[in-house]
Amino acid sequence: MSIQALRIPIRIVFYREGDEWFAHCLEFDLVGSGSTKPVALSSLSEAIAIQIEQSIEHGNPANLFTPADGRLFQMFAEGDDSTLAHGQLEMRFASVVIEDAELREYTGTNRILAPAV
Repeated sequence: MSIQALRIPIRIVFYREGDEWFAHCLEFDLVGSGSTKPVALSSLSEAIAIQIEQSIEHGNPANLFTPADGRLFQMFAEGDDSTLAHGQLEMRFASVVIEDAELREYTGTNRILAPAV
């Protein structure tokens, strides 16, 4: 099964754990990390590229749409717009285009990454 042309807007939330920055894509539930936000975004970009390339190669569009946990959507909703340019993540593949990425930074002290008990 081939993947039809797709244009996918994505949302990314940045957050810190200790000295490490994380960039988490909500639509694909993929994460990149690094010592700075740009490094984390670059790492995430690589993960997204691999996911898309493998999904295209194996004709598995369902593999593209595995959303993150709701807690990360909440972090995104509570986050501030990121100072990184939104266009930094434009990606084009044979049948998939990531042309718009909304970036936010979660700076709240109320960590919601741990599962609720």
